[in-house]
Amino acid sequence: MLPTFPARRTAVAAATGALLLLGLSACAPASAGGPGLVSGSSDASIAEWRQNVDDCMLDAGFDLTAQVSADGSSEAVDISQFDMAEFDKAYASCTEQVGEAPVDESLPSEEELFDAQLLFAACMREAGYDYPDPVKGSGGLSPAFGPETDIEVVDACSAEAYADFGAE
Repeated sequence: MLPTFPARRTAVAAATGALLLLGLSACAPASAGGPGLVSGSSDASIAEWRQNVDDCMLDAGFDLTAQVSADGSSEAVDISQFDMAEFDKAYASCTEQVGEAPVDESLPSEEELFDAQLLFAACMREAGYDYPDPVKGSGGLSPAFGPETDIEVVDACSAEAYADFGAE
């Protein structure tokens, strides 16, 4: 069994969580809707939708707001603490109840995110890691990084791949 490095595992989980949450909020079509907020309506801001989903997920046992700092800024959610099969069921139920996310036109498209994931994978391979290309439609989830992965390489590749989206 490999030794674990909690700080690295937490950092990787946080990065994966951030991608997951970005994917969850960016992929909804404008015409989707449910009995709660209606996507695309002027009344349904992304902040309102996000709060309704957070409340619904909290009711289902998944606290997505636990990482909010005292100054109001939010950190990435550590999804390693969640049973992802149960999380997926709860999220599906919540989006059925609340509706799909309103589309934020300032976010990158699915195609732009996929292109950035391809750049990230190529960068990781150039750095000497056996890192596969993403699978289109996978929602941006990437393979887990092991303890041998240099987090500085991950950060540098992320900055390079996602530079067009304001990632630093």
